[in-house]
Amino acid sequence: MKKPVKFEGKTPIEDVRCRLEKGTLILESKRLLTVLSSAVLNGGIRKAKAIINHHVPKNFHYKKPGEFLRKVAGRLNLPEPVVGLMTAADVRKAATITHRSRELTVYALVTAGLSNPATAGDRPVNPAASGTINIILLVDGNLSEGCMVGVVKTATEAKAVALRELDVRSQYSGQLASGTTSDALAVAHTGRGALIEYAGTATKLGELVGRSVKLAVKEAVLRQNGLVPHRPLIQRLKERGITLNRLVQTAMRLCVHHPSMGSKERIRKILEEGFDKALADVNVAALVMAGLRLEEEGSLSLLPGMPGEIFREDPVNLLADEILGMAISNYIAGSKGVFEFVRFDKAKPGVLGKLGPFSDDAIGGLVAGVSSNMYTALLGRK
Repeated sequence: MKKPVKFEGKTPIEDVRCRLEKGTLILESKRLLTVLSSAVLNGGIRKAKAIINHHVPKNFHYKKPGEFLRKVAGRLNLPEPVVGLMTAADVRKAATITHRSRELTVYALVTAGLSNPATAGDRPVNPAASGTINIILLVDGNLSEGCMVGVVKTATEAKAVALRELDVRSQYSGQLASGTTSDALAVAHTGRGALIEYAGTATKLGELVGRSVKLAVKEAVLRQNGLVPHRPLIQRLKERGITLNRLVQTAMRLCVHHPSMGSKERIRKILEEGFDKALADVNVAALVMAGLRLEEEGSLSLLPGMPGEIFREDPVNLLADEILGMAISNYIAGSKGVFEFVRFDKAKPGVLGKLGPFSDDAIGGLVAGVSSNMYTALLGRK
């Protein structure tokens, strides 16, 4: 995980400073900024000389959060008016990204907590408000109100792309997350230069906004959560509710015990070691992730010629899932692994019974291969 950023003094935009004081990130301007935001304090379209992102505890609860932030701004002696955001993420681990063209400068300041990732359209159950992605965008330019709305649109799209590229999953549906349940966004501009009316992805401003937000969100997620795209397979599985313990329990469900194998504790230990070895193999990871991706494609009706409602019934003419499962078990344990896969594929014990057509066979192939090697390790010794 990267070290906290030091926020000291000037930003790339003239007359605007960024600093960190008493758990508050402060963006302060000598001239009035025009701000469009979903902020807790002074949200909507406002004129402001300061934008703050204040750190609060994870269990923070205040009936009037706007008033709370107003008091924070007062203690910091900030010039009014102030636009205020809050987050339980560590504001010291914020990310800043700047992109420029000949006439424009876009400065992104992002904090990113991922304790409550969600997908737009999810039905949240007891949503938390602690982890949140807060984006502050400052444009050194003169934007129309419609253009500011366009910046909000493009920035939101860029945030979703960043989370997709990191494979962040919703804690509610397991689908790719598009944000968290409590994200906030503030777009500000200095008013300098000729009027700009559009900020879609086909415009130079949209390009700068998209690049800045995507990179800043990914950097902030890395700093706050240590989340990298190439993280271990066991972590990717855990994010989908498939833990090492559940894998071992699934293997144990079909374990045929022989006295020479020793105790159940010994069997569990060999299985755990087997899963650790298999999960660390990049080829196993590639095959398993292929199954998980195909599961998503199928459920979204993206498999050519197969609507999602038919896919979810696991039709008999769909053979690629079993072929993939056999390939994984064969890679891990050879032909004995394939025979073990047949057992698990028929019974679908433990976690396998809760998974879809491709994911149950991909994980089944993993479990079968490791289970087969367990028998070899415990019964194959003289």
